[in-house]
Amino acid sequence: MVACYPGNGAGYVKHVDNPNREGRCFTWSAKEYCGVLRIFPEGKSNVADFKPLLDRLLFFWSDRRNPHEVQPSYATR
Repeated sequence: MVACYPGNGAGYVKHVDNPNREGRCFTWSAKEYCGVLRIFPEGKSNVADFKPLLDRLLFFWSDRRNPHEVQPSYATR
């Protein structure tokens, strides 16, 4: 997925990709501006937050193993 968030609190609610198992289950995310990526690993009580840093490239399984969200962004990202 490639997305542009305009700021002003825009984000993406917690979800999984490919819930019906007919396609994608691997995701990459290049983050440059506001909006922390939060991953909720399956079977774990903790979360993993990834701050948007210049030149960061993140690969993760984006299916049911790792529900994820983009927290509100207050600048274009």
